[in-house]
Amino acid sequence: MDSKNIVYLLLKNKKNVAIILALAVVCAIVFSSKLFIKPLYRSTVILYPTTTYSVSKAIMNTNNLIYVDPLEIGEEAQTEQMMQILNSGIIRDKIIDEFDLLNHYGIKENCEHRQYKLYKAYDNNIKIRRTEYNSVKIVVFDTDPEYAANIANGIAVLFDQTMSDMQMEIASKALEIIEKEYNNTKERIINIEDSLKKHPTTGIYHYELEMEKANLNMLKMKYDDARINATETIPHKFVVTKAYVADKHVYPVRWLIVVVTFIATFVVITMVLAAFEYSENKNKGKYE
Repeated sequence: MDSKNIVYLLLKNKKNVAIILALAVVCAIVFSSKLFIKPLYRSTVILYPTTTYSVSKAIMNTNNLIYVDPLEIGEEAQTEQMMQILNSGIIRDKIIDEFDLLNHYGIKENCEHRQYKLYKAYDNNIKIRRTEYNSVKIVVFDTDPEYAANIANGIAVLFDQTMSDMQMEIASKALEIIEKEYNNTKERIINIEDSLKKHPTTGIYHYELEMEKANLNMLKMKYDDARINATETIPHKFVVTKAYVADKHVYPVRWLIVVVTFIATFVVITMVLAAFEYSENKNKGKYE
């Protein structure tokens, strides 16, 4: 059937076609409303990683051979590390607990596969990806715009907390080891000095005292670095875009639903009319 015949069929049945299309549009408007589809709001955070996670290297710079600019944006390696932390179970579980997402997502405590459904809902509503500019984008969808913004900002905050907690655990152990060695060295120096008072002309003690003092100076620098790393933190990220409470939902896109429904209905009507016309003509023997 050519286009002229199709136009003829549509004009011939224009009243019925118009009624069906109007009903389809009305149904699309009604069924895409808040009564049937909960609107989703979107909030976005964009982060850049820093170049370093060590306070002593960034601030104190006790080693002149190593210079780290704490204001420099991290490169690919730091971005990959940031992605790993943001997608970790540590942050996911903290966000779930902090925002009570089990109840918020409407998952019952005693439902089957509760954990799987919870993590699935989390993955569907929270997207973390690397951008082409080497930054990291956190996108959160939620039926509550405040929830979406708070979760997105909360994930960014938890990144800093998680990095600091991981480093503090190692830095505290390092401080404990270095502090012990530092105190032992000071004690050895005191013992050598006591021996020198008793035997002032013994050259070997003078040599040992100088060696221990040099060692003590080196340990003092390491001790200061370790103490700073174990007690102080610096931000591990630059926040380029902070999440805000959206005032307009992103889903459903009602105009798109109406347009797609109109087009789909029009195509179906055309196909049905063409089929009926073909069947009618065949019964009359026109295609024999």
